[in-house]
Amino acid sequence: MATICFEGIRNIRDLGGIKTADGHVIKDKCLYKSATLYTATESDVEKLINDCNVAMVIDLRTEIERKMMPNPCMKGVSEIWNPIYMEHIQGLEITDLDSVKNRIKRNEFDAKAFMLNMYSKVVNNQIIQKQMKQFFHMISNERGGAILWHCSAGKDRTGIMTALVLAALGVSKEEIIKNYVESAETSDDLVDVIVDKMFPLGNEALEPFRKQARILFGGDSCYIDVFFDAIEKDYVTVENYLQKALEVRIDNIVRLKTLYLK
Repeated sequence: MATICFEGIRNIRDLGGIKTADGHVIKDKCLYKSATLYTATESDVEKLINDCNVAMVIDLRTEIERKMMPNPCMKGVSEIWNPIYMEHIQGLEITDLDSVKNRIKRNEFDAKAFMLNMYSKVVNNQIIQKQMKQFFHMISNERGGAILWHCSAGKDRTGIMTALVLAALGVSKEEIIKNYVESAETSDDLVDVIVDKMFPLGNEALEPFRKQARILFGGDSCYIDVFFDAIEKDYVTVENYLQKALEVRIDNIVRLKTLYLK
């Protein structure tokens, strides 16, 4: 999975080149994941359309996030809003930095425990499952051009959906976790911006809060491990989860492999 250089877009990666367990490879310039497109420059937009061949953008963010950080208009590119969760499901309005700051400053708040719980609870939430089903329907019915999906940082919602797509295409769990970690590492500079905005450097009293904020917005392999553990606990395999919970049937998986593997 290659990181691509853009002027304003962070954590954008082409899934092309990732190998499946049976020796196939994901085609280049077909599937992309990224952080928000709100920061895209005009040059970035041209690159997405002309160089990356993006024809569809799937926005996984909440309504509040979209209003605060709207995507740029991209001529000829269809944009579909498919929020993976709403604020009331998540229990933390991540776009409202003031509310996040207040939560972090609570004495009992444990950012890592919160994230582990979130990754675990995502698996069996029926509203989230419905959104995931729609996501797979969209990517399995794309007729031409590449697809890009994104959230805000390109780490949690985007990371989870990327993990499931890779699993559907036959990529090993070990390779999926490796790519999740690599992707999370590329969002570190974006995390720095968020943390500095919430708790500015220079005040030692804010350091414990900065640490919690970095855990909250950063990436850790244990998060995606917990996600897979929750799936395997109730469904034994990711393949069973895809078929039983998300209704991604064998014929859908065959079509996905036909579209995106070589």
